[in-house]
Amino acid sequence: MVGQTLMVGFPGRREEHRGVQAVLTQLRDGTVGGVVLFPKNIADEHQLKALIDTLRGPPSDLPPFIAVDQEGGAVQRLRARKGFEWFPPAKLVGQNPSLDAQDIAEQIYGLMAVELAGLGFNMNLGPVVDVDTNPQNPIIGARGRSFGDSADAVSPMAAAFINAHHAANIATVAKHFPGHGSSAEDSHRTLADVSQSWREEELDPYRRLALQGLLDAVMMGHLYHPRFSDEVGLPASLSAKAVQALRSPDGLGFDGVIISDDMEMGAIRERSSPEEAAVRAIKAGTDIVVLSNITRDDPEFGRRIHRALIDAVCDGRIAEARIEEAYRRIVKLKEQIRTRALPQAW
Repeated sequence: MVGQTLMVGFPGRREEHRGVQAVLTQLRDGTVGGVVLFPKNIADEHQLKALIDTLRGPPSDLPPFIAVDQEGGAVQRLRARKGFEWFPPAKLVGQNPSLDAQDIAEQIYGLMAVELAGLGFNMNLGPVVDVDTNPQNPIIGARGRSFGDSADAVSPMAAAFINAHHAANIATVAKHFPGHGSSAEDSHRTLADVSQSWREEELDPYRRLALQGLLDAVMMGHLYHPRFSDEVGLPASLSAKAVQALRSPDGLGFDGVIISDDMEMGAIRERSSPEEAAVRAIKAGTDIVVLSNITRDDPEFGRRIHRALIDAVCDGRIAEARIEEAYRRIVKLKEQIRTRALPQAW
């Protein structure tokens, strides 16, 4: 059960690579429940499909999550220069003035999802549902990653993104809760403080997608706001208050999977070790912690974090019930993928 709460990056592109062999063993023995692929894992279409086929292994009742960040625009791990399809940034998709803009968006993301599914992915770490309230935001607005400057602009495009992926049997992850669009900082580098700039409207895309039954998973951002943080300077991604805002019937009433943003980003790295961050996030109510393993390239990294979580359960820092709760949600989403039962709606 603990292993299912871990999603890790790994070094290597081919089955014979030590890093691939290590993570393959960890997937098979339940040390981790999924992987995230990055550009370092991707050479071309033929190589990538072979790698994912290896990672997926034989069909099982609990398939691993094979995830990637493929938003379009500045953030697409499958790059055109490596032979993959190019997709426009969310900002460009959201600016389409035609009456059938949502249908066009679904066609665009349908092509994206079909490509991902054909390669063997079953999870896309998108869409970005941040509202672009600060166009100078270095990580969202400046990179064209938001569909628009209002929930009315963002929500239908995000629904199109999700519908298209569900049609191809790929789960999606809406990000970055509670809203990264107003920040002046890049959480890859440091904690993004949105306590003065955040607006209530930034919750609306999550609320609308939840009402449509389209939220598979929500990614917690490394963002600070007193409403979503347990203590001064603590990011939402490590805070029970942020989870409560998502789970509470008075909030969004969301009972799906909560996934962390990468626990090795600067916002977390400057305050905690990966082991400490993983323990704190799971204890706070996050169901899956993501660790990119980009800079360390440690083949045994997943095993290290798994041991830290096991120790935390054994010494009472994490309740067994918390692990069981996370496991239930993860299994439910994996079962939807296995049986091709991801919902579609408008």
